[in-house]
Amino acid sequence: MAMAESWIPNRFCGSVALVVGGAQGIGKAIAVRLAREGADVAIADVDRKMMAGTVKEIRGEGGSVRGIFCDVQRPRSVNAMVERATRWKGQVDILMYVAGVGKAIPYLKMDERHWDLTLNTNLKGAFLVSRAVAPQMVERRKGKLVFMASTNSWDAEAELAPYNASKAGLFLLAKTLARELGHYGINSNAVGPGLIRTRLTAPLLKSRKFMKKYENLIPLGRVGEPEDIAGPATFLASCDADYVNGVLLFVDGGQLA
Repeated sequence: MAMAESWIPNRFCGSVALVVGGAQGIGKAIAVRLAREGADVAIADVDRKMMAGTVKEIRGEGGSVRGIFCDVQRPRSVNAMVERATRWKGQVDILMYVAGVGKAIPYLKMDERHWDLTLNTNLKGAFLVSRAVAPQMVERRKGKLVFMASTNSWDAEAELAPYNASKAGLFLLAKTLARELGHYGINSNAVGPGLIRTRLTAPLLKSRKFMKKYENLIPLGRVGEPEDIAGPATFLASCDADYVNGVLLFVDGGQLA
């Protein structure tokens, strides 16, 4: 059964959201949802073409959006991106860190380059971006940090060692910031998607062997869509989650139940 998409008009009016990794997939779904609910949305991504398409789509719906190139592995690029996003509307109220990579490689065949690419994108990038955004939130004593973790933060999968490690680390980063920044009025949480239909998972979804393994693991009986993640993620960025801090919210159709 397909999920029913819905949103709450004007929920984020007056808020500026920065969606890092917002050009496609889960990040795009979150950016679209935030814009539909009234936020000014800055999308940061390394894929200029996909980002331009998402910006055009959101503007076509009447949303307020801006695309900003960013390579999250490079501190200078991150700092320049955050500066541009802040200068656009004067502040960043919500940070959604969605940028991530992952590729299945047997551990004994894995090289250092693949390990570094995965950790630098998924975890170090989150550190660099949140470190650049947090000071202004501290100054205003208000802000929402939402990190895109995974069911792999809790339950490791074979041949995904760097991905598993990075997503576990991302959740602990979110918890650490919840403890350190909570007294400034800043909420820090993570979302843990299960199997979601994205470009990253496309090769897996075409594999009969993989799908046979997963078909009985998801009680709801279907693969998730990016929009399934957008709702819970935007909830954590909303005032309804003002007393939610340091959690990992699994959105996996019951996979880990």
